[in-house]
Amino acid sequence: MIIACNSKQYTVGTMGKKWGLYKAGGRSQPVSCIYCGRQVPRIKATVVTRGFRVDPKIPGIDRRRVFTGGYKAYACISCAKHRRLI
Repeated sequence: MIIACNSKQYTVGTMGKKWGLYKAGGRSQPVSCIYCGRQVPRIKATVVTRGFRVDPKIPGIDRRRVFTGGYKAYACISCAKHRRLI
């Protein structure tokens, strides 16, 4: 089965791989979405890197010497699609 979406053709297998893993692989730990708070399995969630970024155009700041702490967060499939992360 082929589905056309935005002038691209995706097969059903491709869509499953693009939007999360749907195969049975045991129970995965649920994580909460950072945007809506929904509990989704970790294997189906999309990884979002959150943190602070330094603009390289600011004079006198070297990006290699400034520590910008970041952390890994998770987004559910519907929020990731809405924000065009996938």
